[in-house]
Amino acid sequence: MNNNSILLIDPNFDPAVSEQLNLVLKIGIANFSYAIVDHEKKQVLAVYDEQECENGYNKLYERLKNDSYLKRSYGDIKVAVHTENLIFIPNELYSETMLDSHTKYFHDVDSRNIYVQPDDNTGFTSIFSLPKSIEELIDQHWPKNEKLQQNIGLLHLAQQYTENTLLIDFTVKSFEVAYGKGQQIIFQQSYQFDHIEEFNYYLLLIINQLGIGPVATTIKVMGIVHEHDEKWNCLAKYFTKIDFLIIESPLDVAILDDMPAHYYTSLLSLCQCG
Repeated sequence: MNNNSILLIDPNFDPAVSEQLNLVLKIGIANFSYAIVDHEKKQVLAVYDEQECENGYNKLYERLKNDSYLKRSYGDIKVAVHTENLIFIPNELYSETMLDSHTKYFHDVDSRNIYVQPDDNTGFTSIFSLPKSIEELIDQHWPKNEKLQQNIGLLHLAQQYTENTLLIDFTVKSFEVAYGKGQQIIFQQSYQFDHIEEFNYYLLLIINQLGIGPVATTIKVMGIVHEHDEKWNCLAKYFTKIDFLIIESPLDVAILDDMPAHYYTSLLSLCQCG
């Protein structure tokens, strides 16, 4: 590990039984995290998190070489990966026969597969591809895996709200956002920012483009954010209803007791996705 990473392990975790356990990974633009979960016992056994890495893809290469836990086989594996090649099509407009027209503007054409994930709850179909090298790396280490688009955990969380709600999941220098109205997801996106002024710019862009009413909208934040830090205070300039998103999880998360409860909300929500 380095100074930017953290590894939390249950003292009773036995890696020898990993094939009976589940692994969820989240590979962001410049962050990388995973959790090992025993779904039978409903217990989180390990969490690794690195918030400031130069590149999430490169970090996957590095961790697969050096992390003994990631080298093991698991019963179920979900990998949520950031990609530039991602579009959303309303379900009623999606057609498999039009897949080429949907993907012709993808930035990276060096990919093996196109992934199509319809979601009746959000009302749209996610279409994405991964760089060939990353896709091959994942498949080489875990032949049986489920690849998901990066923000799927956030979208899953957004569906539980009926009022106008803006959900924001922060890393140190990036954030994912989902905006929902009446359990209908209107918008989702990921952004990087180097300083709070840049975050403020993106926040105003979202407010103005979507016509979000600050008084009528609830803000739910999670990830690396604290009450009255600069991110919170920036939100407070425009919104009055700001709170942490802390879910009632069916999982035993005792290993996270010394961490803020909202840090790993979206990572662990991947357990319910797919």
